[in-house]
Amino acid sequence: MNPVANLKKVKKLRMLILSAGGPQSGIQGMYIVVEGDAWEMVSHATVPYPDAVEELIEAAILTPGAALPIGKLAWLDRKFTYLFLECAGNVLSHAHKSLRRPHCVVLNKCSLYNGFMDDTQQAQYWDVTLGDGQLLASSLVVPVATDFARHAMLAGRPGGLPLFPGNVKIAKSTEQLSVYLNVGLIAHITVVDNQAMNTVLDSDIGPGTSLINLAARDAGCPDGFDRDGSFAARGNVDNVCVSELASQEWFVRRGPKQAYIQDFMASYQSPRVAALSPYDKIATLTALTARTAFEFFKREYHHVLSPETVWVSGGGANNLTLLEFLSTYFDPVKVKSVEESGIPAALRIPLALGLSVREFIAGHPGPWKAGANPEIAGVGRWILP
Repeated sequence: MNPVANLKKVKKLRMLILSAGGPQSGIQGMYIVVEGDAWEMVSHATVPYPDAVEELIEAAILTPGAALPIGKLAWLDRKFTYLFLECAGNVLSHAHKSLRRPHCVVLNKCSLYNGFMDDTQQAQYWDVTLGDGQLLASSLVVPVATDFARHAMLAGRPGGLPLFPGNVKIAKSTEQLSVYLNVGLIAHITVVDNQAMNTVLDSDIGPGTSLINLAARDAGCPDGFDRDGSFAARGNVDNVCVSELASQEWFVRRGPKQAYIQDFMASYQSPRVAALSPYDKIATLTALTARTAFEFFKREYHHVLSPETVWVSGGGANNLTLLEFLSTYFDPVKVKSVEESGIPAALRIPLALGLSVREFIAGHPGPWKAGANPEIAGVGRWILP
């Protein structure tokens, strides 16, 4: 059975997209129908992580070199499998009964350890993911596309999600030039030229909400993060501290580049940051996220067109203080949440991933090849029911 050949014949493709987010994000699910260049969101839902799951994956993210007992890893894998199934049921239950059978599932698993390539293009880490795609495929009786980062590593590229075709599809509904700033645990910027249908800029740019979350947790925020930026709004920004942190080597390095939370831990533990009051610390680190995003864009963006809007997605899109700082830095360019374009803030990345898989199904793949490695076409691994 060739799942791609069969799916290519479907005119209106129903896709269920399931994506594991950071510790506070939970499982994000969305159901879309794609026909040609047009797509429509049918329903979406979120399943939060149980406290024990959140604590374990947060510990793994913050201390990637620490050993996770095999028993806990097995428990997490089983737990994520059922969380994916629960989210799938929730999303499909919100759709009309005539649409509750998807044609395929796009599954972005939780990555505890996601590798990178050094200068010799050798993998220094491998990806360890959580969740069983086979049980999902068998339960829903549809093919599942998954293991995107691992597929990229096997093809000799850094592990990452194939988002380019999907970003273009999303961007075609906005301006001629679209700037997407995703502020998850790590901040990432993507600039798409909708007319030329190519990506102008695509790189990790800074700590996103990771340092803000650490400061919020230390300050006793009840959610463990500054949900709407209200804690940052109570503090004062130490601009000298922001300038010192923003001048560190990682931030001034040219893009594209890949970031890990541990790249910024020295900043969080610096004496100047440690000396700040809890509210001032949150405000200062929120300003750092905004400033480093703007400075990277100002330094790296060389396109002839000037953007009209910076569209913010991810958990940071709900932080009103962060949006205010970004608006100040990027002025006169407008800063808006992607919610204003009809896409839930947490779902832009999953949507781009799903639309990228749709492009591969439609016959627009992009073979990946590096050095002596064999050519590997496609975007991930297909699992059959």
